[in-house]
Parts: sequence; structure tokens; C-alpha cells
Amino acid sequence: MLRSKVLISICAGTFLYVVLSVFVGQNGIWAMRQLEEQKRTISLHTAEIARTNDELLLEYTALKQDMAVVAAYARRLGYVAEGEKLVKISGLTPYYEPLYDYGSVMKSTPITFVPEWICKLSGYVSGLLVFVVLVLKDLARRTYIERTGKKSYVAGVNTESFESIAGIKVEPL
Repeated sequence: MLRSKVLISICAGTFLYVVLSVFVGQNGIWAMRQLEEQKRTISLHTAEIARTNDELLLEYTALKQDMAVVAAYARRLGYVAEGEKLVKISGLTPYYEPLYDYGSVMKSTPITFVPEWICKLSGYVSGLLVFVVLVLKDLARRTYIERTGKKSYVAGVNTESFESIAGIKVEPL
């Protein structure tokens, strides 16, 4: 009887440890979902950076090969070519639009999970609690039988008559 109580409590503790590890552990489902969300965010950010890179490469090629594009950039910055006249209107500030979108710095966020030692400790504590409950249940049953003096029956047969007929001792449940 004690062996079965110990085995049941070990199984219960192991079961709780496995469940906690699978669902909320370091390599569990909860951590995996957080990592997948980070992966999705990083993929979107990478696609945005690739798009910006393509735009910059196109502008670089245009600046390298077309002098009209260089002149347009120079006019935006307030430069004039020889022979051009510049009219400045006081009170108006020139509109300057930044040429490039630099993007934003992206830092990875730490993954939230239940540490391994908490999963193991929970398994140990639950196994111990199951063992204590089983032992207390057995003690309560024995004290009930001793107090009431009721005889135990196994499958409708009085155990005392079974012992006298078969010669086998049957312990009460």
C-alpha cells in the first residue's frame, strides 16, 4: 500500500512538472509564441529596411548618372547654378523635407517564462502533497473502521469468512 502511494505521488509530481515545462517553461508554448511574435516584427522591420535600401540605391544611381538630379538636390539645399537668380522672400521659411527615413532602432525584448527551478519545485511540492493526502486518507479510513467497529467487505464477501475459508489474509481498504 505504501509503495502505491509513493508511486502515485511521484507520478502526480512528474505530471505537474511536465505540464508546467511544456506550457510555461523556457522552451514551452508560451515562450515559443513570444518568439514567433518577435520574429514577425523583425521580418516586417527587415522588409522596411530592404525597401529603404532599394530607394537609396535608386537615388544613388540617379545621382551618379544624371546631372539634372544633382542640380535638383542642390536647389533644395539652397544652392544656385551660375547664371541663375535667386529671389528670397522675407518671412517665409524654406520647406525642407528630410531626404531619407533612417528607420528606428529595434531591440529584442526578453522572453517571459517560468524558470526551470520553479517547475521542478512545483513538481516536488505537488508530489509531496499528494502523498500526504493519500496517507491522511488512509489513516482516516482506519480510524473510522476502528471507531465504528464495522467489518470490511470485499465484493460482498465478509473478509473474516473469506480468511477462514481460503486461508488468505485480506486487509481492509
